Amino acid sequence: MVLLAALGVARAQDLCADIDYLIDQSGSQFSEIMPKPHGDAGDHEVTLALAGASYCLVTKRSKRSLYHCGWEFPHRAQQAYDTFDEFVRGVSDCIGQQATLHRDQSVNHPDFYALRRYETEQAEVSVSVKDKSALGRTFVFIRVQGAKNH
Repeated sequence: MVLLAALGVARAQDLCADIDYLIDQSGSQFSEIMPKPHGDAGDHEVTLALAGASYCLVTKRSKRSLYHCGWEFPHRAQQAYDTFDEFVRGVSDCIGQQATLHRDQSVNHPDFYALRRYETEQAEVSVSVKDKSALGRTFVFIRVQGAKNH
């Protein structure tokens, strides 16, 4: 039990370090973690992937590029919701003191969706979970993008 708790603390510290680094990178449009930082708009591979993610990309835009990772689970798997809760706690513990939290708005469809968005002076960090019954999958996402005023 103690080993598992210590492992959870180490994982939270790693997430916090990665989120802090990504917030810093958002000011440069994530140029240090893209193999071709001067490429065209659209999705680009990255050199930094968050632990266990199914994928991580930078979507390059003219004004505010965004970094996003996704984790894929079987439809409505408890592990997906536990992962979402773990990331919400981790991000909140890491930047919550300096961030404004926004919760999701309700959506009008039968699949489950939840979003927690944290705004700091430098960046927006979002954690979401989405059930996609048509795909038979549930997804957890983390997204980091530069603040609107940068």
